[in-house]
Amino acid sequence: MIENIIKRLIPTSKISIDLNKSQWWSRNKLEDLQNQRLRKIITYAYKNVPGYRKKFDDRNIKPKDIKTKEDLWKLPIIRREELQNNKDFINEKLISGTLYTGGSTGTSLKYHESAESGEIRWNAHLRGWSWNGYIPGKRLAVISSAQGMVGEKNTINLIGDLTTENLKDNVEKLLEFKPEHLRGYVGSLYILARYCFDNNIKLEGIESINTISENLYDYQRKAMEEAFNCEVFDEYCCNDGGACAWECSAHEGLHYFMERAIIEDVDGEMVVTDLWNRAMPFIRYENGDSVSFLNRKCSCGRELPLLSVKGRDNDFLITKGGIVGATYLMYHGIGYVGVGENDSKFRTGIRAVQYVQKPGYVLDVNIVKNEWCKDEEIIALKNISSEITHGMKIRINFVDDIPKTKKGKRAFIINEDKELLNEWKEI
Repeated sequence: MIENIIKRLIPTSKISIDLNKSQWWSRNKLEDLQNQRLRKIITYAYKNVPGYRKKFDDRNIKPKDIKTKEDLWKLPIIRREELQNNKDFINEKLISGTLYTGGSTGTSLKYHESAESGEIRWNAHLRGWSWNGYIPGKRLAVISSAQGMVGEKNTINLIGDLTTENLKDNVEKLLEFKPEHLRGYVGSLYILARYCFDNNIKLEGIESINTISENLYDYQRKAMEEAFNCEVFDEYCCNDGGACAWECSAHEGLHYFMERAIIEDVDGEMVVTDLWNRAMPFIRYENGDSVSFLNRKCSCGRELPLLSVKGRDNDFLITKGGIVGATYLMYHGIGYVGVGENDSKFRTGIRAVQYVQKPGYVLDVNIVKNEWCKDEEIIALKNISSEITHGMKIRINFVDDIPKTKKGKRAFIINEDKELLNEWKEI
């Protein structure tokens, strides 16, 4: 019944594929679709996007050399820094929407999508959500900042700043609204679950929980399922590149949506090729996440591959007023904005930022500046950082680059107050 409802919600005017049918295709048929779309996007990018044409020419690669996804290794990998503020990788005539990455590396990328890529992005979400029972129109509560909000009827977006006062306000709204589904950042939903445990609060009637944006650990899943008496369905989305995966009711891993993008495991790192975005193609884009394919079929019967994703180390800050998560810091720090929002508060002078919590409520803020950075942007960042961390001692450090972890990642938040962290990981 849910699939019939979703079918009515998903148009196919710009994309010639029905995602409700394709989820049951054989692996060979799915790969045929990928290869067909790959040839089209490679040919298009070479002819219409100067940045890619130069990269391909530098390697003496022509579109005819890329026949299937097994040929992708011939092409160079592209990284976020190359695409940042670079018009050579954009076809402005085809832009139908502008988005921003969540910035969990400390760098938020402004990027664009074409009409067909926006449509398949939305359709993929509708299919993924249907697996946990949600369809637009059902009562949904979202706890986030900007990224992850759902602008549908019967939806409330809760306060993302999880002070004790705001948690109390969120719970009052939930008790009145009586949501059928919860959606939000892993850390935010976990903190909400902890608050309900600590205060003996029962939220009745919740059918499922949809976790997004951050690594989901077993202790967090356990706490949410016990607090809200329902199943957790994890989601992975990297819309800059089109990589997305959802957990079905079998809970045996995340199903990678082959119809939208090609995901490669390159020495454990995720490299993704968007099969639809002509406004700003992402071809062999290293997105900073680690991926591993699970070499087994899911018992649900779908042949969409199962994978495990370890995102960047999105830790959280522990302040005297409560928890502050990664995306909330990005939203108010550098100034992340969502689809359709005014980007006037986006601080373009700050290329990257990293927050390091030290014991004693001290916060080191490491900043990489663009050459056009203005003093007022730094002052604004320092002031808002102090405000949302409830008076932590802020120390600004200007650096040439954000230091890498042993895995070569650039962590956005590093919490070195292990005593506080251990307290918060206990139910």
